[in-house]
Amino acid sequence: YYFQSKGRAELVRWIFIQAGVPYEDIRFTQEEWKEFKPKTPFGAMPALDIDGKIYGGSGPIARYVAEQHGLAGSNPVENFELATINDVIDDLVIRMMIQYYEKDEKKKEELRKEFNETHVPKYFGILNKRITDNGSSEGWIFGQKVTYVDLYLTLIADMLITFGGGAQVLEPFPAIAKLKATVEALTNIAKWIQERP
Repeated sequence: YYFQSKGRAELVRWIFIQAGVPYEDIRFTQEEWKEFKPKTPFGAMPALDIDGKIYGGSGPIARYVAEQHGLAGSNPVENFELATINDVIDDLVIRMMIQYYEKDEKKKEELRKEFNETHVPKYFGILNKRITDNGSSEGWIFGQKVTYVDLYLTLIADMLITFGGGAQVLEPFPAIAKLKATVEALTNIAKWIQERP
C-alpha cells in the first residue's frame, strides 16, 4: 500500500518486479489514506499485507521482500553487510529530505547548497568506492549479483538527477553511473520504467 507516487514504495515495487513475483500495487488518494491509516501499525506507508496481516516500515519491508526473493545475501552475515550499505544510502536520503521539508526559503537554499557540496560528495564517494572495491564484473555494490541495495542506489541517483541538477551529478562517480545504467537496463526493470503509472 502506498500513495500514487514512487516515494518510499518504489524500491519494494522494483524488488518484486526484478524477482518476477506478482504483487498487488494498491495506491491511495489522500482521502483513501485517511480511512486506511488506522489499519497500519505505525500510521505510515508503505505498508505490506501478508496473508491479511499489515506490516510497516519501508526499510524492513524492502529487506524482507529482497531476502524472500533472491535479491539479498545468502546468509545472515551477508544480509547484515547489505543492511549497512542500505543505511549509508538512507543517511543520504535523510539529508535530502531535510532540505525538501524546510519551509524557510533562505534556509532551504543553504541546506540545498550544503547537500550538494558536502553530503552528495561524501556519501556518493563512499558508495562509489564500495562498488569499485567490490570488483564485480557487472559493477554491483555487493557480491556478484544484483541485490536490493543496487536497486535502491539507482533510485536515489535517479532522484538526484531529476530533482538535483541533471546527469552531471554522477560525473565524479563513474561506478554509480555504470550501476544505474546496468540496473535500468535489466529486462524487468526497463519494462517497468516504460510502463509504470
